[in-house]
Amino acid sequence: MEPFGLAPDAIRTGSPGGVLLALTLHIEKDWYAYSNVPGETGKPTRLTATAADGTSLAVFYPKGEDKPDSYDPTITVAAYHDGTTLFVLVPNGLKRPFPVNLSLDLLLCHPTKCVPARVESAFGQAELDAGALPAAAAQPWWDDFRHMARGTAQSPAEPAPEADAAVINWQFAPTYFQPGLEVGGLLSAVLMGLLAGLILNIMPCVLPVVSLKLSSLLGAGADGDPHARIRAFREHNVFFVLGVLTFFLILALVLGATGSAWGALFQNRWLVFGMAAIMGALALSLFGLFHLPVIDLKFGAGHNTPRKQAFFTGMLTTLLATPCSGPFLGGVLGWALIQGPVIIATVFVSIGLGMSAPYLLLIVSPGLSRFLPRSGPWIVYVEKGIAFFLLGTAFYLLGIALGGASMRILAPLWVILFGGWLWVRSRPLRQGTQLVLRIAMLVLLAATVYWTLPMQTQSDPWEQFSPATLDRDLGGEKIFLEFTADWCPTCKALEATVMTRKNVTTWKERYGVRFIKVDMTKRDPEAEALLAALGSRSLPTAAVFRVNGRETPVVIRDLYTADQLESLLKSL
Repeated sequence: MEPFGLAPDAIRTGSPGGVLLALTLHIEKDWYAYSNVPGETGKPTRLTATAADGTSLAVFYPKGEDKPDSYDPTITVAAYHDGTTLFVLVPNGLKRPFPVNLSLDLLLCHPTKCVPARVESAFGQAELDAGALPAAAAQPWWDDFRHMARGTAQSPAEPAPEADAAVINWQFAPTYFQPGLEVGGLLSAVLMGLLAGLILNIMPCVLPVVSLKLSSLLGAGADGDPHARIRAFREHNVFFVLGVLTFFLILALVLGATGSAWGALFQNRWLVFGMAAIMGALALSLFGLFHLPVIDLKFGAGHNTPRKQAFFTGMLTTLLATPCSGPFLGGVLGWALIQGPVIIATVFVSIGLGMSAPYLLLIVSPGLSRFLPRSGPWIVYVEKGIAFFLLGTAFYLLGIALGGASMRILAPLWVILFGGWLWVRSRPLRQGTQLVLRIAMLVLLAATVYWTLPMQTQSDPWEQFSPATLDRDLGGEKIFLEFTADWCPTCKALEATVMTRKNVTTWKERYGVRFIKVDMTKRDPEAEALLAALGSRSLPTAAVFRVNGRETPVVIRDLYTADQLESLLKSL
């Protein structure tokens, strides 16, 4: 911070003289802060300055440098880099101008992560002599400042829009609804990670993965020679497990370095588009339109590189499972992701081993392959069923990337495609059977169209997350926070069974609780900071705040029932 003397009329005719404070930002290489007007996304830099007598001082922000956003390169943002200077005008005529109290809020970002920062300071002595200061008009930045001051001065006295509030430094000492499932050390983290990984196999996220596992197992066991069958079966499972563990190590590195939440990879729109393209390509290959070089799920395809096939299928299976959380996993991740890289990797490998447990069993006992069904005419229907399931997964991912409204087209389109295929396949059947199947498909299409239509409701019991409002109201009211995302199937399962509109409306009226939804479908540093402050790094997560209990919320991880939640709400 440097002070400069400012003569009257220097900026424009009639402008006051005084002291001009120049605050230069020192930002590390490869880091940046969003500017005061960042563009389509990002938290704006805010500097507030107050004179000793309480007068709010005018702040002048330079225009940021345009650059692609690190998290979504399709969006251009205005950024501040090292050496950017902000200005504060302390005009003549104030009763007590100094010391000036300054508060700087900004979001510092790197290509891999963002960190909120807040700096409080005071500048100047009460007896500061403005006449002895170097002249602002003689500085190399003067022309730029005068242009800025003539058109873009902003006073901190003007309230900023709530959405532009600085990232809040949340501080909590949470308790947990199921303390027995919390992790206290590395040994318990590894043991619970093994169990969490095993349970992950039966969570909602397993639905798009089941088809990959089923096709891999059937393909690996398709060889007719018993010895060759067992050898191929064991080899397939070894490389499948290696693929799973490799991806978990990569995930440990990425999440440990970025501080992101479990499943946050799916906040990247282009990654979701890429996953949708892969799922669509796998589906179309099962329809026989082409042959994929690495991962091809057609039964009996005779892969030239079966080891690569199994390895990359294992990696893809794990990637598809990452939006999901299950029992034990939330506590494991909440503890592990604040540790060092070696511990994070160890815990993630334990989760991967738990998820791979069924395959490890098949490696140890490859003779179990004799229980796999032999190929037959039925295999065509299984193959096409898997193809339609993968196609549905591709449409679901496209819906996430394009927005919920796109499902009004994608969901009926999937039903039409499935119905058309069934229509053709049912031609050899008896006329009565054809009629039943075709009526069933028309009913399914009508139900899908109805389900995707926007619902007309009188009122929504949920409030949308507003950091400033939440920060103001915590401790004064009973508040329930739900962290959710469109890419989180477990969250959607909870919303369909526990957090239904009817239940939420009833609990809101009965217990006087405000229900606030924190949507993490897209990257939101405020939501990420709040989730981390609650000691969680995975979805779904919920938190309940009592009156006069701002610092001690009750955190609910992963899955819970309506009875469990109502019991907690009763106790508030």
